[in-house]
Amino acid sequence: MANLAQQIVSGLASGGIYALLALAIVIIHRSTGVINFAQGELATLSAFICFALMNHGWAFWPAFFVTLALSFGGGMVLHTVVIRPIQGGPFAGRTLTKICDVRSLAVGAWSQAAVNLPEPSTATAGWLLPAIKPMST
Repeated sequence: MANLAQQIVSGLASGGIYALLALAIVIIHRSTGVINFAQGELATLSAFICFALMNHGWAFWPAFFVTLALSFGGGMVLHTVVIRPIQGGPFAGRTLTKICDVRSLAVGAWSQAAVNLPEPSTATAGWLLPAIKPMST
């Protein structure tokens, strides 16, 4: 029964991530009229930034909020430099090129190897947050 509950929670978490990425694509398209194919690459870059901060000794939550701020600022720059100039014109080539640029940046800075971020409940060093203990089976 505990395994079923874990599978349900994992499925909801994965589905929530896909739903948020889809929502981001819809919001960008509805507000700018440009389909941004690089949403997944930008989300991956944000995860790698958080991973890099944690490898440099940051706790999870400060790294998360700094990554959030950096991602927001980077999104504003990309909108100003890439998206705004192509509104109403051909867009596929520009956004597909941005995918390649972001992927090249991530692979160059890190690698193509899969990495795991620690769970927020176990990565709270320096913060007064209690660790969440898993239920015993």
